[in-house]
Amino acid sequence: MTTAFSIGEALASGFRLTRRRPLRVWAWGVVSAAPSLLFGALMLRMFGAVSMEAMASEEPSAAFVGQMMQFQAWSGLANILQALIWVVVTAAIFRTVLFPERAARFAGLKLGMDEVRVAVVALAMIVGFYAAAIVIALVAFAVGAGLWFVSEAAAVALGLLTALAAGLAVWGVLLRACLIMPASVALGDFAFVPGWKLSKGQVLRLLGLSLAIVAVVLAIEAALLAVIAAVLFLLAGINVFSLAAMLEQGAPPEVDWGVLIPWALAAFVPLSWLQGFLTTVMAAPYAQACRSLLAQAPQDEARPVALG
Repeated sequence: MTTAFSIGEALASGFRLTRRRPLRVWAWGVVSAAPSLLFGALMLRMFGAVSMEAMASEEPSAAFVGQMMQFQAWSGLANILQALIWVVVTAAIFRTVLFPERAARFAGLKLGMDEVRVAVVALAMIVGFYAAAIVIALVAFAVGAGLWFVSEAAAVALGLLTALAAGLAVWGVLLRACLIMPASVALGDFAFVPGWKLSKGQVLRLLGLSLAIVAVVLAIEAALLAVIAAVLFLLAGINVFSLAAMLEQGAPPEVDWGVLIPWALAAFVPLSWLQGFLTTVMAAPYAQACRSLLAQAPQDEARPVALG
């Protein structure tokens, strides 16, 4: 029996989930955006402790270097926290799509085996991607070096073609592997093999789904940036070209941190909801595709009863 999923239905799943669970989506956004708020606080602390003259100086002072080192250390910890939060939020989104009737406290956010599985699969995919990239680079270099003394142009062209072909192969593997993560949550196990089998024959559909998600997210972000730019121009008279000219002339903008902080906290509310919305739109389609394919799987294969 041929199994397939609908790209349109999968793409719409994030919007349906947002309409059905708006507070849950906002909670996901608040948690996801919290490290950004921490990062902003670190920037305020650093900029508040160092003058503009010190930052613009060709020879930075010891105090400025110390502040920068401390800022880098804290920002590294914030990045680790951001990765852990991404795992927790992604697992919550997958559960909400895969098991819509399940009750979920705290917006479905928790630490459990689902989160461990998502983290392990994500780490395996990242390690595999970078390992493949290193191998591709070495192979392309070896192919090019082997022909270099025969024809430099042929060596460069063949090396680039080898890298391109290998890159497309890796992209295909990543598309085959993109259902492993939601399948691990759906099946309650590390579903490396079941998730891989689930995407068999679905590469083109998964490619179309991935490109559609990217297009939708870029369109939303472009529209929002246009609105924000229009509001700034109308209310404050801030023009991108005049701001660029001011910076080019070497006039650093004066920042009133006391005024900026309340505005930043007020902006956090809508921006956190936007963060949750975009995260849902990007993650939910893969869970919906997984749910649809699992529902069509043969009865003798392991799958959750709730998905049948």
